[in-house]
Amino acid sequence: MFKVALVGTHGVNKTTIAYELAGVLKRAGKTVELITETARECPFPLNEQATREAYQWIIARQIQLEIEKTPRADVLVCDRSVLDNFAYYVRRFGNNSEVFEALRAYCMAWMNTYDLLVRLPITHALEPDGFRSTDADFQQKIDQLCDELFEGRFDATTHPAYARGNFSAVQIAKMIFLKEQAVQDEVEVEVIEEKEADENT
Repeated sequence: MFKVALVGTHGVNKTTIAYELAGVLKRAGKTVELITETARECPFPLNEQATREAYQWIIARQIQLEIEKTPRADVLVCDRSVLDNFAYYVRRFGNNSEVFEALRAYCMAWMNTYDLLVRLPITHALEPDGFRSTDADFQQKIDQLCDELFEGRFDATTHPAYARGNFSAVQIAKMIFLKEQAVQDEVEVEVIEEKEADENT
């Protein structure tokens, strides 16, 4: 199983690209599970009126769905990771509480379960969709918080690997295939090294 998360603020086409990516991967012969924006299921107020319970519910629901869907396919495509969901909590309630510390520690630990993070940038003005806030300052603040949470912590050499840019679904699929091949190459090298070690003992 390979798990990729499209991350960043709202209104940057994560959901659209997630669906497109799932299609590209399926056409390439992969089985795919998709997790779309869990916030849309949330029974609590969101956006500017969001409660602590709302963000706790969203993070818990995201993890629950990832646990359920991970065994079902070759690739799990996530529209968000737990960490950019956490950015919304920080924006609303700050970073000076026991709840903040607990959520931060849990989200950071869970980030190890992803294989690839793709950070999508703001490229156009927000358009109303009847759900997400259209406040540009709100969108920018989440983008800044994502900078703080992702930049300097993740890069192309970390686990999970991290890439930032206005990537298409095809480009992201290529990243996945390259990452999978690199992992397979590492496994093959380890097998060869183990055989050589056995022969020398």
